[in-house]
Amino acid sequence: MLCHTKFDFDYELFLKEYWNLKEYEKDYARGGKSISNLRMIRDKDNKSEHANAFADMIKHMFSLPGKVSSRFIFLKANTSLPEHTDSDTECAINFLLTGDGYKQAPVIFNGIEYHYKQALLNTQIPHMVHNGPMDRIIFKVSIFDMPYSEVKNLFDLKGYVQSKPPIGSVHQQRDNDS
Repeated sequence: MLCHTKFDFDYELFLKEYWNLKEYEKDYARGGKSISNLRMIRDKDNKSEHANAFADMIKHMFSLPGKVSSRFIFLKANTSLPEHTDSDTECAINFLLTGDGYKQAPVIFNGIEYHYKQALLNTQIPHMVHNGPMDRIIFKVSIFDMPYSEVKNLFDLKGYVQSKPPIGSVHQQRDNDS
């Protein structure tokens, strides 16, 4: 489902990048339906040199094939993101830029809440988010052409998977290894 990662990551810098690009944010749309509580800055609108350089670094550091891209995602406070799988994205590294990932807005797989500050997620398994009282902003690196299990193995080989979940995170160990 997910594994906690340990990338050296400047959360404040990336949150500033989000605010600098906020005017390019658009409601998320899929299958002709728009979700107004979920907004994204992606692809041509993501003009952040830091965000795109970070995605490129991940692609090259782990020799990932195909497309790897970055985006910012905003989920309005006190709303939910319904259960879904990501379109085309096999897996993704999410960095929670707002709040304390260990206390609010967990991602939910199969009814189990997973709290994180940064993690590699299997986005092909149905998942959802019930957001708390604070807007949730994440920086996401989408990996399109390699499945979660292979990416997790690469991350683990290079020392980017936390062997034990951070204190305060909630999950079941058997699911963390899926």
